[in-house]
Amino acid sequence: MSRKKPVRAAQSGSIELPAQLSIVHAAELHRTLVTRLGAGGPLVIDGSRVEEIDTAILQLLAGLWRSARERGLGCTWHNPSGTLRKTADLIGLAGVLDLRDASA
Repeated sequence: MSRKKPVRAAQSGSIELPAQLSIVHAAELHRTLVTRLGAGGPLVIDGSRVEEIDTAILQLLAGLWRSARERGLGCTWHNPSGTLRKTADLIGLAGVLDLRDASA
């Protein structure tokens, strides 16, 4: 299992997801998402590198989307990968995560 950090700050408010995201990365990703959400301002999630993502991570991202909406903050995708879209669709979260209309 990879010990690399699961996310990388690409710019203010932006979160770049790595190629592999599993439950092993959930706690660290959760901390990053909470920190970014607490900072306010719009969030951009770069999902272009995602090759593998599991349900736990998609649930965290769904929570981020919900929390951002509740706070009146924008939350958008930058180039979500086909794998990210397909996996979210398979578990019924593509709509919640606004992946149906996100540009690939």
